[in-house]
Amino acid sequence: MAKRFLLRAITFVGLIIPAAFALALLAAPAQPATIEQPGCDRNLADAQANVTTLQARMKAAHGGEVCPATRLYFLEVVKTRAITAQCKSGPDRERELGRLDADVESLNNAIAARCS
Repeated sequence: MAKRFLLRAITFVGLIIPAAFALALLAAPAQPATIEQPGCDRNLADAQANVTTLQARMKAAHGGEVCPATRLYFLEVVKTRAITAQCKSGPDRERELGRLDADVESLNNAIAARCS
């Protein structure tokens, strides 16, 4: 009698656990909410300030200064893109990443064309 009870209890638990797991998966949101990373606001502000500074430096560069300034600007845009991907969410994130991706591609092409 105890053996039969134990066997049925194990079977019951074996059926309930997968069913509960499946219900939990169905109830979970499709995309998890983004977790606000500590320091994101500060990192984004610093990155944007650095991009602005290096963009001005690149535009003011002449002669032999153009390639190093463009490379530094490129690296700063890539860094800013990584911070943006980590810290922003929603439509603003996608718009900003698209803009930064276009800047990265443009800068990469400019470096390839002008700098050896």
